[in-house]
Amino acid sequence: MIDISSHKRETQVLSYAAFSAEDSTQEVALYHQHVTEKLAGFQKILIDSGYDELLIASGDYKMHFQDDLFYPFKANPYFREWTPLNKRTGSYIHFTKNSVKPRLFLLCAEDIWHTPRQSLPKGFDAAFDIVEYLERDNIRSALTDQKLSSGAIAMISEVNTLNVPSASFNPQALLNCIDYQRCAKTAYEQHCVRQANRLAAPAHASAYQTFMTGASEQEICAAYYQASHTTESDMPYGVIAGVNEHAAVLHHYNLDKQAVTPRSFLIDAGIDYNGYASDITRTYAYDNQCAFADMIRLMDQKQLELVAAGGLDKGQVEIHELYRQKMAEVLVAFNLLTVSVEQALESKVVDLFMPHGLGHHLGSNVHDKGGQFANAQGDLNDLSEKYPALRRNVGSMRANQIYTVEPGLYFIPTRLQAYSKVELSGHVQWSEVEKMIPYGGIRIEDNIILHADGRLENMTRDAFANYAEYSAVS
Repeated sequence: MIDISSHKRETQVLSYAAFSAEDSTQEVALYHQHVTEKLAGFQKILIDSGYDELLIASGDYKMHFQDDLFYPFKANPYFREWTPLNKRTGSYIHFTKNSVKPRLFLLCAEDIWHTPRQSLPKGFDAAFDIVEYLERDNIRSALTDQKLSSGAIAMISEVNTLNVPSASFNPQALLNCIDYQRCAKTAYEQHCVRQANRLAAPAHASAYQTFMTGASEQEICAAYYQASHTTESDMPYGVIAGVNEHAAVLHHYNLDKQAVTPRSFLIDAGIDYNGYASDITRTYAYDNQCAFADMIRLMDQKQLELVAAGGLDKGQVEIHELYRQKMAEVLVAFNLLTVSVEQALESKVVDLFMPHGLGHHLGSNVHDKGGQFANAQGDLNDLSEKYPALRRNVGSMRANQIYTVEPGLYFIPTRLQAYSKVELSGHVQWSEVEKMIPYGGIRIEDNIILHADGRLENMTRDAFANYAEYSAVS
């Protein structure tokens, strides 16, 4: 019998052709610093939480019910926080509170049915002590030490695979501490989200150009995939591509195959880079001289004003109030309301057109975790009495955090019909609103880093500035 452990195994090495050798060297250095910082931070969490060691599983395939097909696999975000191997099943990161390096267990059994497994980019592997194995039963005892207090982050279905008691699976206090530390991003994580923005810019440009040809939503989405050199299963989230009234559907995934006479287009789409996401939205009018196009331009101005309003220790509830004010200004400017900005805010009629918040944290989760916590112990921020729905973003903005800023105004028929029957319906200029319903709505979303010196880096605008043809319409 051939011992394949002694043979070089073919793997898919993660690489990006757009990178120069200098860029790659810099990325390797950032990654090593990232793992060093993560290990130190997690070891403090272990000590504070009373654990001796931690095991983080990448996860495993899930099969369709009563079928023999698997869902597309993506490693869980706790694993992606450490390594870009987001397509590799049966892998584990392990460290103790005294480890000098984390260990990375990689399943290397032969698999004739699937594409060869991912391998770490060149130079990344030195950040770990790597253990390759062929069968999970052979490493069960090596994953954890029964004499130690162990925590495990994994799917509960793996409880019988790992060498830890079920009570140690995903302990909430430990997860809260980990989620809190995730809010602040290392230089490597910032680099990854920056790269994800850079790679998304030409794809957004292609989607816009395809929309302008009168293409269907599915054709627009296909153009995005082609320009980004990716596939649907590689995306951080499903592409939202809404033409005309579909721009009012906040998560419009059921894309039309048939083209329609175009009026407007909203695209919300990002890119995954090393397990980190960009999350970008733009809205367009087919006729660049119509009133809806003018509204997009004013919304773009208001969005940049909201970006500029951020800063160290700025309260996110305070910024949400500014968001409501800016949206009321747009509605009044286009004669969509019969009342002043102040009256629109007081009566809350402005909220009829803005059903979501201003943004969220961004990282290895598209809607990254931790924003609801006040401290590393996992105590929750106090909810705002005025805005109880703002559960994720009620604290203050902090250094090295990444946020989306995505103001939106929508003309959603069901919301409008319900409001037309209430006492304050006279605050709405219905004849003007009806003219906007066929356009759906507007959302403009950028990804920003709040740096430790207070500087706000708009990664999205920086990325789009490299595309002159696109920046002319964005």
